Amino acid sequence: MITDRSTANSFVPAVIGHVGLLAAGPAVVYLALSHTAMTAAAAVATCFAVVVWKRPDAALLLLLALIPAVAVADPGGSSLYAVVFGAVGLLLFRITITGFHAGLSLVLIGLMACAVTLSCLLPQVSFTHDQWKGCALLLAGLGLLAASLVEPPDPRRTAQMVGGAGACAASYLLMRGEYASGRLTGLGLNPNYVGALLAVCLVASIGLVHVHRTWMWLLPAAACAIALVETRSRAAFLMAAAGLACLLLAGRPLRYKVLAALAILALAEALPGTIDSVGDGLTGSRTSTELTANTEVRKRAAGLALRIALEHPVTGIGYARFPEYARTSPNLGIYINTHNDYLRLAAETGTMTLALLVALLWLGLVRRHTASYRPLQALCVSFAVGLFFANTLTSFVVSTPFWVSLGSLLTRALHQKTDPLPPPFRNARNLK
Repeated sequence: MITDRSTANSFVPAVIGHVGLLAAGPAVVYLALSHTAMTAAAAVATCFAVVVWKRPDAALLLLLALIPAVAVADPGGSSLYAVVFGAVGLLLFRITITGFHAGLSLVLIGLMACAVTLSCLLPQVSFTHDQWKGCALLLAGLGLLAASLVEPPDPRRTAQMVGGAGACAASYLLMRGEYASGRLTGLGLNPNYVGALLAVCLVASIGLVHVHRTWMWLLPAAACAIALVETRSRAAFLMAAAGLACLLLAGRPLRYKVLAALAILALAEALPGTIDSVGDGLTGSRTSTELTANTEVRKRAAGLALRIALEHPVTGIGYARFPEYARTSPNLGIYINTHNDYLRLAAETGTMTLALLVALLWLGLVRRHTASYRPLQALCVSFAVGLFFANTLTSFVVSTPFWVSLGSLLTRALHQKTDPLPPPFRNARNLK
């Protein structure tokens, strides 16, 4: 009976994979020759062939490269959403039909998905605009996190794919030379989001150099660093600093880590004012007055989000509804997001959702990992710091490396907890 079930579990994905390959042949050709609206359908067919094949972990690695490529081909278009929803849905389908073990991390992800969905179904504040797009993107991110947890790709390959894709994106952006107010932009993203993407890719590349001593990755790191400086993003500079600090402090005593965390917090407080006073070298064509005004508006938005979180602690006001709430609020009066994804979750979906995200970060980042996982750990630290300054959880071009890396770290933490003995001792125990 077990053999029959195993045969059935392998037969169904194989059949679906062959059908997907037949559909993907002309789709790939069309995707290469045309960038019209039909690109979305071609991308879905391509993902269909890749994701449901025998190696979901390999599909996750390919997705890390495919999403930036689609952003280059169709910046800000519908193709990216088609790839995201198609790939994540098919990944989860592929994993479900072959079976998986549900652990604490999967339960937390499921609870977070339910909380986000509930905030959209039962919003405390109603507006005329439909906000399901942002909600669906966050749910897709949680789905990608779950898929990465169940079928984690090799950590070194993950860091290589992130660093390589980041270097390609950085080179493309520099050659294209598209600037807004003296700041590098592109891929359908504003300079702050471009900077966030380049920061995590820079950390991944430096992590490969630091851990594996593969010096060739200094070239991708240099490309990402040059493009990162061109974005003039204050938050991206801090993200890169936090990720590199994590790499250097890995394995150090706790007191050093505490001091580094305090230093990063102090830098986060002082950095905006410090950079506001410098010239065009770091801030582009923005004057110190503009930068100070920008910082003050963000502080007011953060204060409003905190007040909303205290007034609606259970379900929040509804996901993606803060900008409209801020526009109608006498305390702010402008259409603006929170520029802080932690406060956004607390204000729009409730404090419990924020607690679930923090718990997932804690489970993935706090435990000591082996050297091969340190680039992913540093990448996630960098992204987690960036969440204090931007709403990047629903930007798949930026967040895909984070979801995949965090899922791998959660899987590693689960294995450490269930079987803490090193491999030789585990093998000896199994022989008894």
